[in-house]
Amino acid sequence: MGDEGGPVWLSGRLEPVLAAGIGAVLAGAEALEERRAGDEPYMRVETDLVVEVLAGTGRHRTLTVVRMR
Repeated sequence: MGDEGGPVWLSGRLEPVLAAGIGAVLAGAEALEERRAGDEPYMRVETDLVVEVLAGTGRHRTLTVVRMR
């Protein structure tokens, strides 16, 4: 579940430059707890990072991360 009780959506693979930028921001983020989205583990972190996404339609609802702010 997401922070507001809704489902967690996973993004598709990030473009290398975008992934490096987001990784640099997340490297200094405070880790809060480990969670799972289906079979996928992820770490909830404290950060002011905002990303712009395109939400896909259909059963899988994959997100495409467009840019970070």
